[in-house]
Amino acid sequence: MSPLAAIRGSALWLLLCLAALALVLSQLVVLFQTVSYRRFRLSAALNLLFGFALHAVLMDCAMAQISSEADRALIFGPVQMKLFALPWAVYALLEALSGALLTGVARRLRKHRRSVLTPDAIREAVNLLPEGLCISAPDGTVLLSNLRMNALCHALFDAALSNAALFCRQLRERGEEQNGSLLLRAPDGSIWLFTQKELITNTQQFHQLTAVDVTERYRIIEQLREKHDRLTDIQRRMRAVSDLSGDMFVAREKAVARAALHNQLGQVLLMGQHYLEHPQSVKAEIVAMTTARMNAFLLGETQEPESERMDALQSAMLMAESIGVAVTLQGKPAQDAARREPLAFAIRECAANAVKHAGGDALRVEIADRDGASVIRLRNNGRPPKGPVAESGGLLSLRRRVEETGGRMAIRNEPSFLLTLDLPKERTEAQISGKNQKEAQTNG
Repeated sequence: MSPLAAIRGSALWLLLCLAALALVLSQLVVLFQTVSYRRFRLSAALNLLFGFALHAVLMDCAMAQISSEADRALIFGPVQMKLFALPWAVYALLEALSGALLTGVARRLRKHRRSVLTPDAIREAVNLLPEGLCISAPDGTVLLSNLRMNALCHALFDAALSNAALFCRQLRERGEEQNGSLLLRAPDGSIWLFTQKELITNTQQFHQLTAVDVTERYRIIEQLREKHDRLTDIQRRMRAVSDLSGDMFVAREKAVARAALHNQLGQVLLMGQHYLEHPQSVKAEIVAMTTARMNAFLLGETQEPESERMDALQSAMLMAESIGVAVTLQGKPAQDAARREPLAFAIRECAANAVKHAGGDALRVEIADRDGASVIRLRNNGRPPKGPVAESGGLLSLRRRVEETGGRMAIRNEPSFLLTLDLPKERTEAQISGKNQKEAQTNG
């Protein structure tokens, strides 16, 4: 096999030189990586020396090629000349051995770094944190600061984080205090919460400053504040509506009381007038009973014993008779209170109006049944109205009663007075509950 000196200048020799140079550079990189690891430092250094010596022999061999015989004898000794005479395969094997040693050291170093927590691993983990972190001495000297905290310092104050005390003072000047922490908005719109606390380890005191991104939480809090303000406004308006409803209820009750007083008093006056004009056609006990009820109403004694109560329709018929109005019923009145009481109220009102406004003395009531509902028509024999009938007092109270039961009321003044009531049949609790559930489903 050819000696090394015989292949000088050939492609094979150039390949050996390049491989030796690559080994030296790689061994140098591995040596730098083992600075923090004592157990790998010696083997990496020895491997580097071996590779450098191998590369030096190759370079000397090249120098010997371009030197003259006289210079070669002066520069290179017998040992070097013997090295140049070795087969080139020996150098190839030595390079392969050096590469294998380098690979072994690199693999053991990588395995060690993966299994042992190293300063580099800690530094890398701190830099990968999404939160900002800064550890400083009491005088403000920065001992550790990750990439996030450095970026925040640049974004907020356009300066590097070189003094933690100055950085904290700037945060207090521009931040919003939140339970001991500081809230700041970055130029990109993100919200950061800065918190500082003291760390004591081995009798040494340090300051730790952390920054947490609370943009999403801040947005949720702002939405909750807006909803709270809206709910407060709704509550205020509901309270105002409640107060107004109470006033409206009181006013309605007053109006109902006035209408009832008007009706009672008008009926008693009409009855008294008719009794004075026609004493033989009115029973004195009816006049006395009606007057007593009027007095009880005025005194607030509206409750009567159950045994003394009279059916509403019968009471209305007697009242009409006491003021000189004959009531004729055509059809069968309903037995439920929802339709019977509005009918009685209508007879009282129409009988009183027939005497006061039309000069009549008869009232015809037609009752028809239509699918369980009652259609009632009331006519008198007096003078027809000269114009549209104004609903006030008793007629207005009658309309309210009818509409509260779900019915309808209509008044016609031509060619004669006609009052029509359309009263629905009484609904059971089950029907009412079913209707409410249906309405709830429709609204939902």
